[in-house]
Amino acid sequence: RSKNIIDAGGYIGDSAILFSDYTDKNVYSFEPFLHHYNMMLKTIELNKKNNIIPVNMALGNENKEISLYSNGNLNMGLSIENNSKQSDINSVENKVKMATLDSYVKENNIEVGLIKTDLEGFEQPFLKGAIETIKEQKPVLIISIYHNYSDFFEIKPMLENLNLGYKFRIIRNKSPQLITETKLLAEVY
Repeated sequence: RSKNIIDAGGYIGDSAILFSDYTDKNVYSFEPFLHHYNMMLKTIELNKKNNIIPVNMALGNENKEISLYSNGNLNMGLSIENNSKQSDINSVENKVKMATLDSYVKENNIEVGLIKTDLEGFEQPFLKGAIETIKEQKPVLIISIYHNYSDFFEIKPMLENLNLGYKFRIIRNKSPQLITETKLLAEVY
């Protein structure tokens, strides 16, 4: 309750709204796609939340400008770099700033209690850019591991190898598909 929450992959602010009731500090909700970010601003306004800090930026393993591609559909066709550019003539390029969570936390002097990610398969690069924050602050982690098989099999060992005392649980919604909406919960207790 006394620490900030990082919502990496804020989409339209739905998770941030829920998280805002669980902290006396702020929820930093990062959403790189401008359309989603603008919808998040509206979500925050409609719900009259004043402890959500919307950030129109990508989080990853480097501090640089990147290109994101979208086909205009809210839920599909989101891609980093240009692997979808050739496959969809309707995709729109958006240039956005990407930063590591470590640099953002350090620059803004943020004490982090929880990190949630839903980055459409960009979780591993994000975690590489958040490693110092994780080592120093040991926040609770709620990491999406269903966007690709590599996340499902590699993220837990990556975190275990840090030897920080995290305990792990796999959480998944009831669904006929094996890995749909599967999350890795990691906490030190």
